Amino acid sequence: MIEQVKSLFGNKSTGIKLNPGEFKTFNKPTREIKFCEAVNYSFDVPIEIGNENLGCPGARRSLGFDNNDEKLSEVISENTQIPISYIKEGLNSIPVIQTPIHNVGLGITEKMEDEIMPDIYISYTRPENIMNFMHQAARMKIQPFLPPYSLHSICGNVFSRAYENNLISVSFGCPESRNFGGVQPEEVIIGIPYNILNLFLNSEH
Repeated sequence: MIEQVKSLFGNKSTGIKLNPGEFKTFNKPTREIKFCEAVNYSFDVPIEIGNENLGCPGARRSLGFDNNDEKLSEVISENTQIPISYIKEGLNSIPVIQTPIHNVGLGITEKMEDEIMPDIYISYTRPENIMNFMHQAARMKIQPFLPPYSLHSICGNVFSRAYENNLISVSFGCPESRNFGGVQPEEVIIGIPYNILNLFLNSEH
């Protein structure tokens, strides 16, 4: 299915699976990385992250490893000069994945899909591709979600929201995803749950 995703959105597309088990195909970073970094790496190679090597506080919150919104709000406010009240409101709107996570596999290839079917597909793509997809999805009465906050765009507003709420989620990115996650100025991020994508690809659109 990943090849069909790439035909829709381009080569910067990845399949992601929670708790895929132990597969030697995945590369395990030896240093702490951000979730958006892992997504960016996974466009080229399969990669595995977990509690021991996920270093970004926002991503750790989204994946359920840590949960201290008060402290996280203060840190984000200090770094961005955004009022804490606004940040707290944003965090309250971003779901935390409730499934206990042992590891996350990213960059699942078409061959790997025979054994591991991704939960979520994420793409960095051109706005025109998003527009075309949304137009086609509307024929099926599928409405993507576009969050109003620019916090934790890939780890939270795209990945955890798509997984936890079973929604297509579109984001313009956040400073971290553009600084560390490889999101280019002309790119928008979209996350699609497997079941919705499967329905879309098997429909006449």
